[in-house]
Amino acid sequence: MTDDVIHPNGEASTFYTNDGAATVTIPIRLRRRSGRRTMLAASVGHAGVAPDLTAMQQALARGFRWRDMLDTGEVASMKEIAARENTDHSYVARMINMTLLAPQIVEAILDDTLPDIRLTRLVVSPPLLWRDQLQRVGLQAR
Repeated sequence: MTDDVIHPNGEASTFYTNDGAATVTIPIRLRRRSGRRTMLAASVGHAGVAPDLTAMQQALARGFRWRDMLDTGEVASMKEIAARENTDHSYVARMINMTLLAPQIVEAILDDTLPDIRLTRLVVSPPLLWRDQLQRVGLQAR
């Protein structure tokens, strides 16, 4: 008889029976992403398991990586980044705009708690003031 209960805590384990069958238990947690329920390993990053990143988290990582490439002089322009990444320079510019977001928005993106909002709403002509950015995404200023 199997146990159909989801256990979000604990360690992954394997149980072997006499007939050679194996039961693997993996702790998971359920998250909502874009209105859909997804499962994540409870100990993300454990045993070489890479976390599943949302599109917003990937965009944020790209933006900071590309801005760092510009800041350190590794590349001379966004056009050079676009050529390296085989993408359009306007896409590079939009992702770099993510580095200008309010810290609360960046934190919400990383925690995957940002209210449902389209990426383009954040990166195309973002307001300069953090207060206005927070209002745009429906978060409160601290």
